[in-house]
Amino acid sequence: MEEIRLSRTYTSEEQKQYLRIPFEVGENIERIEISYAYLRHKQRQTPYGEEKREINIIDLGLFDEQGQLCGWSGSERLSVVVSEHNSTAGYRRLPIRRGTWQVALGIYKVETSVEVQLTIRLVPKQRRWLKGDLHMHTLNSDGIYTTDEVITYAKHAKLDFIALTDHNNTEQNKEIGNPDGITVIAGMEYTNYGGHANFFFTDDGIFTANPLSNTSEEMQATIAEAKRRNAIVSLNHICDTGCPWVLGFDIPYDLIEVWNGFIKPSDMQAIAWWHQRLAEGRHLAAVGGSDTHRIEQGRSHGTPTTYVHALSCAPKDILDALVQGRSFITATADGARLDLYLGSSGLGETSPWNDGLEGEASVERAKQGDRLTLVSDMGIEKSWNAEYDGSLTFIFPVERRKFYRIELYRKTLGIELLAALTNPVYLN
Repeated sequence: MEEIRLSRTYTSEEQKQYLRIPFEVGENIERIEISYAYLRHKQRQTPYGEEKREINIIDLGLFDEQGQLCGWSGSERLSVVVSEHNSTAGYRRLPIRRGTWQVALGIYKVETSVEVQLTIRLVPKQRRWLKGDLHMHTLNSDGIYTTDEVITYAKHAKLDFIALTDHNNTEQNKEIGNPDGITVIAGMEYTNYGGHANFFFTDDGIFTANPLSNTSEEMQATIAEAKRRNAIVSLNHICDTGCPWVLGFDIPYDLIEVWNGFIKPSDMQAIAWWHQRLAEGRHLAAVGGSDTHRIEQGRSHGTPTTYVHALSCAPKDILDALVQGRSFITATADGARLDLYLGSSGLGETSPWNDGLEGEASVERAKQGDRLTLVSDMGIEKSWNAEYDGSLTFIFPVERRKFYRIELYRKTLGIELLAALTNPVYLN
């Protein structure tokens, strides 16, 4: 973390002026933290007690790299934070881009002179595991909860991020606000009688193109408009018995939702379809989503949960990592955690193959009796049984394959069900 410390002295002659102090911001910065200190009050003892008199008032604000004022807190706060996913009240959430930023100081009141000590911290991006739910609805379509209630439920489920995906509607994205402790991705579920697809936006998420498609050409035009907005497109529950995707796959999609709500045969069919695409050589990332409209048996926020290894909590960094496949899906927010390495390459990455290359499959929160399977383009390569609860690691020789991934199965009410699965680690 880079820390910049500055000191400036202002006199009473500079009162009632707004001044700027430039500083440089490099690449891959997650957030800017600014704090300042100065002598605001003078205190002295009198025969009647302690007198406290305000002698100096210095206001604080911030300009971004384009010279736009992105926040102003006056003299109310001595420290502020700005980032893409969370900012201090009064400051916009925005990406921290490379360039010259400027601290704004308002020299409101100075009795004689005042020294202002300023500290600027540039916190770099760093990969961390985040858990979230990419598919849920609000009152703005056929959910029963307000946007605020959905965010509250998601925080209660200890999710780090969610996406709001109302049907053919983006009104919910106007209601996101600036929630603390969770990243809310603006989304929409493109909903057609021939299938559903989530659009994930990195801008304000207000989609005004007509999503009501009667023809294949209109469907493609809608998806093209989403892609023009740099939206990430995920095809949802493609093998569902009620609303499968039957509009064809000759469209620019980025993700495939293979696990929708409680695991069921149609999800296993979607996983088989996805596996076949991987075996054909495509690098395609799988995700899960609860599709929660209301909390009910087998469906609630975070069931399933998608874990992603993202550079920051910002929507774009989360979506980038999802598309890269740096993720795995688990049945619940507190379900089993999986990881897989081929040499030093992790989920979503590509490892060069060589003789002697070893792989490492690991499980956290395993239950005795769990079954972990190692899968490649050649099918199931190996299975291990968990002999105790806790964390387990398995080492295996890596053969010349296109990819490896792992699946975890667990008995629930006497039935063995999929409990978690990873995206692949690829080989070249």
